[in-house]
Amino acid sequence: MSDNTPLQQPSTELEREAAAQAAAHAAAEAQPTDEEAAAELDAVESDEATAQPAVGEGHEAPERLRSIIESMLFASDKPLSTKRLIELTGERNGENVVAAVEALRADYADRGVVLHEVAGGFQFRTNPMNAHWVRQLLAGRPVKLSRAQLETLAIIAYRQPITRPEVDEIRGVDSGGTVKALLDRGLIRVLGKKEEPGRPMLYGTTKEFLEFFNLKDLKDLPTLREFYELNEESMAKIRELDESRLAKSREPEKT
Repeated sequence: MSDNTPLQQPSTELEREAAAQAAAHAAAEAQPTDEEAAAELDAVESDEATAQPAVGEGHEAPERLRSIIESMLFASDKPLSTKRLIELTGERNGENVVAAVEALRADYADRGVVLHEVAGGFQFRTNPMNAHWVRQLLAGRPVKLSRAQLETLAIIAYRQPITRPEVDEIRGVDSGGTVKALLDRGLIRVLGKKEEPGRPMLYGTTKEFLEFFNLKDLKDLPTLREFYELNEESMAKIRELDESRLAKSREPEKT
């Protein structure tokens, strides 16, 4: 028979039915089983997971990592340390987190909100250059410390760890109520007890103290020598500022 001879078409009903059954059988054999389909799907998902790491597994691109850290810093009401940011992001290379934070600090350097290093961590705060206008906004709800609280807090900050009797001796008055008020505000804490008769409690400052005064750590405190070396002109400016603030605090609120 020649290769060019056309295939003979089925001429009877029986032949047509047989041909249809054969075609259906061939199509059924071509379809994968449920097990084969499941295996193929698992293989595809595995390839996609390898090609594109899942979120939160420490494989984020630099731009994405910077965006994640920016969101967390914005949402947090407390400064976040580099160590904490590494834990939260799951980033395996800590240098990537450091680089992301530094990039954010540079991005926000000249804005109304800046990324400030405070109390051992990083936090978004208003730009100090805009403090005058921010104070006007917050004039109705200032956060103030009394003179006695400031005196006591300064003594504890510079002399910590220190006992209450030692604070009383320096101030010349009983400081029990003031110390309790500072404890309640979270600006000081108990560090332990002094090894002497009566074992009085030792006090020191907290992270909240650093946050309150916008300090990176205790090393940022001005030295007593720096304070006493202020000339008369500088002292006069300080007194003028104090008087101006006092006068503004006494002004009735505008309706």
